[in-house]
Amino acid sequence: MEALARAEAHQRVPLMDLTREFRAHRHEILAACERVLARMHLLGGEEVRAFEAEAAAYLGVRHVRGVASGTDALRLAVRAAGLRPGDEVLIQANAFVAAVEALYEAGVRPVPLDIRLSDLGPDPEELEARATPRTRGILVVHLYGFPVDLKPILAFARARGLVLLEDCSHAHGARLDGRRVGSFGLAGAFSLGVVKNLAAYGDAGMVSTNDGVLAERVRHLGTHGQVRKNLHAFYGGNSRLDEIQAALLRVKLRTLDARNQRRAAIAAYYTERLRDLVITPPVDPRRTHVYHQYVVRTPERDALRAHLAAQAIDTGIHYPTPIHRQQAWIDAYGAGPSLPRVEQAAQEILSLPVHPDLTDTEVERVADAVVRFFR
Repeated sequence: MEALARAEAHQRVPLMDLTREFRAHRHEILAACERVLARMHLLGGEEVRAFEAEAAAYLGVRHVRGVASGTDALRLAVRAAGLRPGDEVLIQANAFVAAVEALYEAGVRPVPLDIRLSDLGPDPEELEARATPRTRGILVVHLYGFPVDLKPILAFARARGLVLLEDCSHAHGARLDGRRVGSFGLAGAFSLGVVKNLAAYGDAGMVSTNDGVLAERVRHLGTHGQVRKNLHAFYGGNSRLDEIQAALLRVKLRTLDARNQRRAAIAAYYTERLRDLVITPPVDPRRTHVYHQYVVRTPERDALRAHLAAQAIDTGIHYPTPIHRQQAWIDAYGAGPSLPRVEQAAQEILSLPVHPDLTDTEVERVADAVVRFFR
């Protein structure tokens, strides 16, 4: 054991290592692939139907629709929700660009919001300040795996008659007041891409909803608007979850809670060691964090990152440039507003390795390295 610990001390600590999960569940994963390939029903078959039913039961919603990617989940949710060209949707400015793309492609104008530094979620006071008569919806992002506090946002949306959509791509299994995210808004959009807590071996996504009409519209939008064979009621596109990915996701869904618990245990260790040195992720008894990323904040972010790289420890920045400062935004919408808290956070955030296949020795190495930098 001592020899193994010494060997690990000289190896790179990865931000993500997909090979470890595969080795742990190799037989189940290969059996799922064999099952699909033996039938050769590769699209729209029983694996997709079973995954949709199992995911809906897990989330506590009536419907889940599998799609080809998380970006498509956002695109189709926006269209299926009835948002139209000229509408405005409020969105926190520390989101990933895919959320803006979904609105842009629908002709919907995103209106960026500043955040609260306490939890990096949208500042509820910004809703009133940024809303206009053209505001038709709110798109919240459960960033890094920590649920947005939806109580004031839901109240605002109900008072104004606004559509609420959830981007849950970082937050598979996260809970707010006992309910899974993706069950609060009209629809939830999930990426199931390779680095997510619930991850396919390629691109995949899903839309969750309690609205049967919206669920069917998502399905039809993903099959060229085809409501019956060769009958296309409207134009959509091609966005289907394939059978092999659905079969693999069924395997992984069964282990999701256990792997999220391992992430939480790693996070708790980091927080205990680092909370006097950096700003650690928020803790709230109402909100269950699933730690897609373990994000700390420090004004010395760049120096700390360089120090960790020198110790063969990978880190990430999610995300270094807010959506309203991207060139794509400027070309589409002009200069964005000043959002000082979003811009401050973008200069301070750093993601430490937290994937559930890290060894205890690796986790200790990360914490020890951060402590050495500050002390």
